[in-house]
Amino acid sequence: MKKIYTLIIALVITAGIANAQDGWVTHVADNRVSVKFPVEPKELTPGSFITTDKAGVAYVFTVVDFVQVAGIDSVALAPMKATAEFAAQIKTGLLQSLPGVDMTDFTIGTYKGFTSYTSTGTDAAKKKYDMFMFIIGNKLYSVSTIAAEGSPTTGHDTFLGSVVVKN
Repeated sequence: MKKIYTLIIALVITAGIANAQDGWVTHVADNRVSVKFPVEPKELTPGSFITTDKAGVAYVFTVVDFVQVAGIDSVALAPMKATAEFAAQIKTGLLQSLPGVDMTDFTIGTYKGFTSYTSTGTDAAKKKYDMFMFIIGNKLYSVSTIAAEGSPTTGHDTFLGSVVVKN
């Protein structure tokens, strides 16, 4: 009897995951990382892609090459990327492009063996910013959502869960 319940629960979860991703479009950033958007994204600035869903949730995927923007290669980046000082510098740079957004300090962790950062924020319009970033080599990959307070989180969870890193 327990096996039947376990099987039913597994089927319901699998069906829910499969249905949640129906129609989502895979966007390939480079030869290492891809992510799924609810609809085809538009390039906002070079390396930054955005779209919104029917609920008004914005989905943003950005790739920053530290060699191009700061002249820092992966060798120079390696000893500093997991430090609080480096995370604070990323936050400062990010807030310059997001005036009026109040962000929490970045939490440093690992994602699939790579240094990662997470943060949340809000603005005066009561929009919530959820950010997840990770570094591979000399590139920072950022997957973020911006949603009005009380918006459904289904798309957010699908978006963040759709990141694929190829070895």
